[in-house]
Amino acid sequence: MRIFLASSHEGLTVGYRKKLINEGKPRYLLETFFNGGKKCKQSLHDVGIDNFLLDSGAFSFMSGAACSKETIWNYAEKYAEFIIQNHVKYYFELDVDTIFGIEFVENIRSMLEQRTGIPCIPVWHKGRGVEYWKKMVADYKYIAVGGLVFHVKQSEWSSIKKLVDYAYSKQVKVHGLGFTKTKILEEDNWHFYSVDSASWSKAAGRGQQRHDFDGNQIVCHRIDGNGRKIKLSALICHNGIEWCKYQRYMDQKEFL
Repeated sequence: MRIFLASSHEGLTVGYRKKLINEGKPRYLLETFFNGGKKCKQSLHDVGIDNFLLDSGAFSFMSGAACSKETIWNYAEKYAEFIIQNHVKYYFELDVDTIFGIEFVENIRSMLEQRTGIPCIPVWHKGRGVEYWKKMVADYKYIAVGGLVFHVKQSEWSSIKKLVDYAYSKQVKVHGLGFTKTKILEEDNWHFYSVDSASWSKAAGRGQQRHDFDGNQIVCHRIDGNGRKIKLSALICHNGIEWCKYQRYMDQKEFL
């Protein structure tokens, strides 16, 4: 199972990011186009096109811009140009159907695929329904489940797992967006091909958590700095290096 580190520039100084790359040697990185082409190019260079995922960052874009179909379409065209110019192999669609409807999403998806010549990774949300999931499985070899962090309740995970198992039975790869419940991934035998997480950086920045890989999973520790100000960039770097160890461990848990 591939564990992608998301937003590998967030909270890191240039020096500490170099330390993360040189010492941690991450295998898989995910970046969002909204954070800028320069960061995306750097992450792509760090791991190579086969181990890089590009997210559109459409929702982040909409939070800071006038929300209209025209602005999103223009953003998608720039997204397509970046994919073409940088030979991106794996990229997610703009899953904005909760705002603009599935037909608009499908139109953008078609434009992206026609412009780039590369199939996108469509992103299923529970509002699309089970039949749409089956359609995605029939049409694509790599798909994703979104909304796992904020819109899927724990009581619904068993239903999501059935969808993932269905795709697995059809030899279709599934990415779990933002899903790195480390104990659950192994104990419940989730058949995700890949998942991503930004918790290694966000937990340090917001909750002052130190993450350590214990040989089987990530263990979190709350730290207080003993009255001293915590150097967040150093802490984020440490967490990232530990997650790189977790990447290598989870690479042994291949399902496809």
